[in-house]
Amino acid sequence: MAIGKEILNLANQHDGEKYVFGANVPFDNPNYKGPWDCAEFVSWIVYQITKVKIGIRGKEAYTGYWENDVSKYCKKISISEAALTYGAIVFRSPGFKGISIGHIAISDGKGGTIEAKSTNDGVCKSVIKGRQWEYGLLINNVQYEMNNAFVFDYNNPPFNFYVSSPIMKHKIVEETKEKLNKLNLFHGEINENYESEIAIAVSNFQKIKGIVVDAVLGKETLTLLKVKEYTNLEKNLMWFKNTFGDKLINSIKNTPFDIDLLTAIAYQETGYIWSRMINKTDINNLLLCCTGDTLDSPNRSAFPKNKTELLVYPQGNEMFIIGRQALKNVGDWDSTYKNLFEKNQSKFCRGYGIFQYDLQFFKHNPKYFLNKDWANFDKCLNLAIQELKSAQSRISTLKNKTTLTEKEKIFVAIAYNKGTADVNGSLKQGHKNSSSGKYYGELINDYYNVSKSL
Repeated sequence: MAIGKEILNLANQHDGEKYVFGANVPFDNPNYKGPWDCAEFVSWIVYQITKVKIGIRGKEAYTGYWENDVSKYCKKISISEAALTYGAIVFRSPGFKGISIGHIAISDGKGGTIEAKSTNDGVCKSVIKGRQWEYGLLINNVQYEMNNAFVFDYNNPPFNFYVSSPIMKHKIVEETKEKLNKLNLFHGEINENYESEIAIAVSNFQKIKGIVVDAVLGKETLTLLKVKEYTNLEKNLMWFKNTFGDKLINSIKNTPFDIDLLTAIAYQETGYIWSRMINKTDINNLLLCCTGDTLDSPNRSAFPKNKTELLVYPQGNEMFIIGRQALKNVGDWDSTYKNLFEKNQSKFCRGYGIFQYDLQFFKHNPKYFLNKDWANFDKCLNLAIQELKSAQSRISTLKNKTTLTEKEKIFVAIAYNKGTADVNGSLKQGHKNSSSGKYYGELINDYYNVSKSL
């Protein structure tokens, strides 16, 4: 019986060989050394080990043929399972989620691949995470071994745009259109919509750059285009991890959390302000300005609903003065908050600290607010860890678990935001962002996965 590791080992022997889009290979020649296309590479490798021709018609292999052959020769598994299985296949069929070109690769059992990737990369070792896949495959009558020492959760890549219904929209797409227009590759309307015309332009740019041609606007294409909306996000997350990394690592000891979850939460909660302050002021001032949320009743139901409710509470006047100053501080960096401070003498901040701690807890923890502990990163971090632990305990199926999957961590973050989370539901939970249209859970998931990729 053929063995999955044999498929992987033979594929690895061809690392570094040439890629040519649409190349035809002699499947009966065991000494062939390229050039390869993605489907030809995997079909040739599989045939050498199993003597079964999958995804092949005549002298040509094609991902569309693989899709047709799956039910006869293979068993479908999840991408996460394939990532843990030596020699399994990760696959995307032509047309999946509007992506015209399919792709296929061999899993190394450690979250990576060996594949005929692109003109630039040739046959190379790459990664599964951060790319658009459809499902995994195990070939019938092949004995596979799983890497039980490895944990992998596959999520759809963050900030990957493709033609879909409803249309995907984002400022990243708008900036991409501007970039491609300047390169004379896109001539349509400059807006946030990712439709077929921009997909064609992205494909043409990918061909020019010699990378995977799939019409997907993702990390590699965005980086080559130097789209600031995306590359600045990477820089901001990297700054946070580099600046506070040691403290983050120490804080998560004996917890099921990781530094990427904390990074994602910090960016989601207050990245709108601290990202503007990097290298423009000192850390102490940056932390002091991480405040926000000025909503009054009827848009707010938690204490304090308005200035009046705060002032009648013990030490409320002292807190109001701090809240007004906090609004002025953040207003020094954000014009919206500046206008609120200048035009409405009743406005004050309700959210405090880089991880945001709501003023409703003033009743239970007044010293944290009055002593400005929220401007001290160590104290703010310790409180955030406590709040995450409490959020986890409020989800019955996750309570007392010492390890969490990546998706479970996102659900804990949702509970951190809204009190609880439905682990059987989607990530469309928590506060909905009015500009992006995404929910808290979706945004945390996006930022988490970008952080993990850095």
